[in-house]
Amino acid sequence: MKEYNDSFIRLQDNRKLSFLSYGDTNENTVIFFHGFGSSASSIHPDTKILDKYNVRFFAINRPGYGESDVKIKYSMEDFADSINELLIAKGIEKASIIGWSAGGLYSQVFTGKYSEKVTSLNLISSAIPLNSNQTTKILPANWKSIVNMNKYIPLMTKLYFKSLSKKITNNLDSTIHKSIQQMVEEDKKVAVDPIMMSVIIKGAVESYHNKGIGVYYDALALCQKFDDKRSPFLNVKVNIWQGGKDTIWTSETSNYLREKYSNSTYSFIDNEGHLLYLSHWDEILKKSFKTP
Repeated sequence: MKEYNDSFIRLQDNRKLSFLSYGDTNENTVIFFHGFGSSASSIHPDTKILDKYNVRFFAINRPGYGESDVKIKYSMEDFADSINELLIAKGIEKASIIGWSAGGLYSQVFTGKYSEKVTSLNLISSAIPLNSNQTTKILPANWKSIVNMNKYIPLMTKLYFKSLSKKITNNLDSTIHKSIQQMVEEDKKVAVDPIMMSVIIKGAVESYHNKGIGVYYDALALCQKFDDKRSPFLNVKVNIWQGGKDTIWTSETSNYLREKYSNSTYSFIDNEGHLLYLSHWDEILKKSFKTP
């Protein structure tokens, strides 16, 4: 099985933007937005699936994740501009966008700003705006806590992620084991697979490797005031995927996305949790290129 390539580009401000890539001249380009507290390395490891659909693939690390340089107090729009720089550097005119978890919110921002470059937007267990009057009542409790901490005691948030970084560095096995034990049963089944566990662990290590500062600024970007009254983008196919047992981003939050993107397709998988992007990667890729 072929492996992903680790690479990077230098952005206009001279920061390093790191990514995993696969393929050079394939006809179907996919850009993957990773989740919160994860990294580009958390992607499905089987590149044969990419070959099956003739995919040219990029998984991009946000600032402070992986080998991407830290950027202080950036916005989701700033990161969208960085992705656009990558597309220009690689000569990519259009791509299918796949956003998992918090990456789903970043991917919506990118598509809103650069819709002419997006063929399909695929939201997998996707986040919704954290700081919006329209989403306050349906925001899951863990995310409400992050919003409130960043708003009222940001220093505590910074110390929390620093502490978690230390735990991962000093006690990786026990920290990962505890995290898996807290998962719903459907996610445990995915996470205990040795191959999948390796990418999950690598994603966690690469996200917290610099004292958690990348995760902290990621949280600040996610918690910025969000204008979700913008007009939905036109001429972009939207596919929404939701696990029935997902407790990170729930059916209620995916219904918000369905209402926002009224012409979207909706794939509800009752016996899957938050990690359905790993267990259903083949179908997700296939649907991202399928015409209505």
